[in-house]
Amino acid sequence: MVKVLMSTLSALVSFYTLIVVVRILLTWFSGPLGYGRVYFFLIRVTDPYLNYFRQFPFFKVGRFDFSPVAALIALSVLGNIFHSIALFGRITLGSLLSFTLEAVWSAVSFFLFLYLLMIILRLVGILFHSNSTRPLWMTLDMLLSPILIRISHLFTKKPVSYIHGLLLGFAFLLTLRILGGIMVERLTTFLYRLPF
Repeated sequence: MVKVLMSTLSALVSFYTLIVVVRILLTWFSGPLGYGRVYFFLIRVTDPYLNYFRQFPFFKVGRFDFSPVAALIALSVLGNIFHSIALFGRITLGSLLSFTLEAVWSAVSFFLFLYLLMIILRLVGILFHSNSTRPLWMTLDMLLSPILIRISHLFTKKPVSYIHGLLLGFAFLLTLRILGGIMVERLTTFLYRLPF
């Protein structure tokens, strides 16, 4: 009976996660998508949950709001808890820590991948001598510059050219994603196997 209940709750959390993702994606677009009944249904169902995370100021970094990411991480951990109880009939502290670490790394890994993709796109634009005053390149430069400056300061206090900053940033973020993935995989496996 408990396994059936936990499996059902796990499925409901997965479905709700999908609804939240759709709601988040729809905020990026305007126009006819934003005025239908489905859209208002999504708002009523998801906004109270998302608003809970929006109230914490530390999820806002500059112009970026990471509260939806935190909301998705929480749903991922909750879904994994229900799934684990459905499979094994119990949850341990180690598995809870493992699920949390896995969910957080998944979000971090996504952002690392996104930055790597932006760097590649910017390098291709430079390689083909695209007009750097176009809105796409200016937006990429605005998003990339702060992190590239921080990365270059880790290795040298001298200013580096933008191309060198892009290459250094790419190498650093790629290394971080690979090594971080290996470390997180080993740590989550260790945590999951803890008997308590």
